[in-house]
Amino acid sequence: MPDDYTVKKKKLSFKGESNKTKKKKRKAEDETKEEEDSGNADGWVSVKTLSDIGGPIFLTFSSDPPSCLAIDDKGKVTMKLLESLDESQPTNAVVVFENAEPTTVNQVFVATMIPDSDRLTLKSYNGRYLSSDKFGIVTADSEAIGMQEEWTAIVKSEDEGGICLQNHYGKFLSVDEVAAVEGRKGASFQIRADSDVIGFCELFQAKIQAKYRKKVKKSNEVKIATKDYELEQNRKFQTWNHGRVIVSTEGMSDLKKAQKEGRFSEALLDRREKLKSDRYCK
Repeated sequence: MPDDYTVKKKKLSFKGESNKTKKKKRKAEDETKEEEDSGNADGWVSVKTLSDIGGPIFLTFSSDPPSCLAIDDKGKVTMKLLESLDESQPTNAVVVFENAEPTTVNQVFVATMIPDSDRLTLKSYNGRYLSSDKFGIVTADSEAIGMQEEWTAIVKSEDEGGICLQNHYGKFLSVDEVAAVEGRKGASFQIRADSDVIGFCELFQAKIQAKYRKKVKKSNEVKIATKDYELEQNRKFQTWNHGRVIVSTEGMSDLKKAQKEGRFSEALLDRREKLKSDRYCK
């Protein structure tokens, strides 16, 4: 082996991924192709809403030059300068957020939303969780999830763009701009979580893999208040013999109102109770 060699940069691949596409999934993928920011379903797309978050996540910061949140070889949380995947470009070429992708697993976290909340956890490549204590010190050495490992995600509007992370103590994750300037001279970036307000230093740009955002959107589909859906629910719970199904003759306006107020299932239950045909309502 020669004494000096260069490491070839290539697109990251994750364990369990397959390039094969099943035929039964082809139709669904064609329908959602226009909704994807990129034609590649395995590519990285921007986070636009809270429901997009899930799976591998890539957090960048608009420093000069641009950087991303990463874990170094010693397990320390730091900011790493973005590198281009295009080998034709020089190593010091500036990478814009739209074209940025992780080049090592150290730059990728696994985001997991806590059910029925806007909080999440960020798991690093070594199985440790990103956490912050009451003094604002950010680490990634916790193997278990506690209140210090939970972050509240705040997705800003499209005009502002980006995402902010708030710890359990109400402080925001931020990048020290002074340390970032010194970072080009050999010093390291400083990541803290002691900011009281959201500003430029607290605003990150987030990307996730397109296929994970598609799965989240499908699982969050809202139930539509229609007679067909009510008929399906009544058939599931009614106790009439010979397969006879009875549906309420009341209008759908009450159901639509209940759906907006977040009590759709409760309203369906009340309608079935009036029919005296639901074995779980009696």
